[in-house]
Amino acid sequence: MLHLKYALQRIDPKVKNAMQIRQSVITEWLKEKNLRIVQYMVGHKYVSSTELYKTTNLENLKEALNKFHPLK
Repeated sequence: MLHLKYALQRIDPKVKNAMQIRQSVITEWLKEKNLRIVQYMVGHKYVSSTELYKTTNLENLKEALNKFHPLK
């Protein structure tokens, strides 16, 4: 894991630790998969733990706003 971390830091210096990578993966899975499936995949006992990783996708909101805003 340490070698992986160093390799990733060479690519992207913002990578701090393995937990950051895990959190990013869980967030991406939640965009694609069902909440319960992701809960099982990451090993959380409570669904509320998995829900913490849900984020609003601001990029999609920006695109929709730009596409449908009447003043644009």
